[in-house]
Amino acid sequence: ALGASEKIKEMNRRQAGTCADAINNCVNYGQGVCSDPTYTDWVLKNCQAYCHKCPGTSNGNHGAFTGSSTGCVYKDHVYQQGETWKDGCTYSCTCHDAVTGKYTCTGLCLKWNLPPSCSLNPPGPGKCCQTPNCPPNIQVQYPPGYVEQ
Repeated sequence: ALGASEKIKEMNRRQAGTCADAINNCVNYGQGVCSDPTYTDWVLKNCQAYCHKCPGTSNGNHGAFTGSSTGCVYKDHVYQQGETWKDGCTYSCTCHDAVTGKYTCTGLCLKWNLPPSCSLNPPGPGKCCQTPNCPPNIQVQYPPGYVEQ
């Protein structure tokens, strides 16, 4: 994995006018790889043009970073040690090591394993995740520290 300063150097290299895919079969991986946080480093290294990660492309992110820095780079934003952020309603992420740029992202919503008599209600206003709806005789076991997202 690239550290924050290496990622920033890579972004600067791309801004210098060189934007091309390092491999010629990016299309075989599909667009899903472009937005999956698991493959952020790989995309920057191999498929930046295909994934629209070059400056001036219309991916909605036109921020530029220059110089050197420490932090966790995620979608062209630098987060500091211990900082947490959400990627829409998909992931919750935390910067664990700002020196090396290591962060983790986990799914924001729980995967419920409910009995057939239960259903999932749509997310409430301002929320992202479905919530269980069970008859009164069924007790739903929420994980310790569960907070509705």
